[in-house]
Amino acid sequence: MKNGKLRSPRPRRDGCGFLTLTCVFTCFFLVLNAALVSRFYPEVAEFGPRWLLYPRVEQMFKFVAPVLLIFVEWWVVDLAADFFAPAGHVRQSDPEPDSSSDSKTP
Repeated sequence: MKNGKLRSPRPRRDGCGFLTLTCVFTCFFLVLNAALVSRFYPEVAEFGPRWLLYPRVEQMFKFVAPVLLIFVEWWVVDLAADFFAPAGHVRQSDPEPDSSSDSKTP
């Protein structure tokens, strides 16, 4: 017999540990995105319209683009989690199957 501690069949996606890891990865993504946007914006702006070279537009892109990329990155993480989840695994956010929908009413 094991230690007597039973585990849930599904991993828990709440609590302090999950929130801490989410914040750490979001900060990592933000720093990475800011570095990438700062590095590649001048090259992209040279081939784009003339207004991309204005300092105000450059500042706006360097602020907004990393934040928007965070949403794309978390979407990709969610897709990867769905793809690599074992077959038959029910995600915690998925609704429970409704047994009343199986019965037919005239």
